[in-house]
Amino acid sequence: MTSTSGNNWLCKSWVDEYRPSAFVILLNCSNLAVIIILKATAKQALGILIPQQHKCADVVGNFMTASKLFLAIIFVTLSFSTTAQKWNAVYTDTNCYAIHTTTIASKKYVGFLNDQTFYLLNAKGDTALKKSDFYFDWEFKDFNKDGYSDVMLTYSSNTPSVLDLFLYVPATGKFKEIKKFREFPAPEQIKGTKFYYSYHKSGCADMNWDSDLFYIENYKAVRIGNIAGRQCDNRDGVKDAVYIHKVHGDEERLFKTLPIDTILKYKDFKWGFIQEYWTKNYKLFI
Repeated sequence: MTSTSGNNWLCKSWVDEYRPSAFVILLNCSNLAVIIILKATAKQALGILIPQQHKCADVVGNFMTASKLFLAIIFVTLSFSTTAQKWNAVYTDTNCYAIHTTTIASKKYVGFLNDQTFYLLNAKGDTALKKSDFYFDWEFKDFNKDGYSDVMLTYSSNTPSVLDLFLYVPATGKFKEIKKFREFPAPEQIKGTKFYYSYHKSGCADMNWDSDLFYIENYKAVRIGNIAGRQCDNRDGVKDAVYIHKVHGDEERLFKTLPIDTILKYKDFKWGFIQEYWTKNYKLFI
């Protein structure tokens, strides 16, 4: 430490540098003491300014205040270190895979799979969500287009894109599972609406297939329409055609039947037909 007089500055800094903990820097300068915490990963700083007086009594009082603040700083630093250690453990654990991070409502999250179990940790390293099943992949995605990322887990199945969905609820800051969502594989939203349609194969090497129209209400997927394509050479007494049904609860009512050759008019065949039909006609099923 170097001494000076008058209005000159008296400064000393200590930097304890190690990752993933924080940097703690203490500056004691003339009539101003500055304690700064720097989080190495976030590159953010917190400054606490302590006014100092020239009287001895005030110096003692300020010393006591600084001591309390220093203890608080140690607590915060250790908290940062613990959180970083929990997050780093995810990356160093060879059993963890499909690791993704995101920020939702200014809060950071890291999610990963470990032995077919999904874990979501918040910024404190606490478990915000845990779900065990035959999962092999997952992603953060704003499924309902509300501006917040949701969690979509991919279930291992003979049917592609069988998913479990957990919507982020801004009012609670938590994630809520959508019931029966797994019944609607490969879901696609009808642009500008709250309605979605799915696709799944229904046998005969995908020559029989189905697409369901649905929406989400009270955190439950509700089916209101179905397109059943049958093109398996009239097998099992079912004539090859496109059968369109209206659905109310467990009741299905035939609405329209189209020739199976209808799908050949579209560039993407059945997928092009499904997209166009639901986009143009979803209101007929409400």
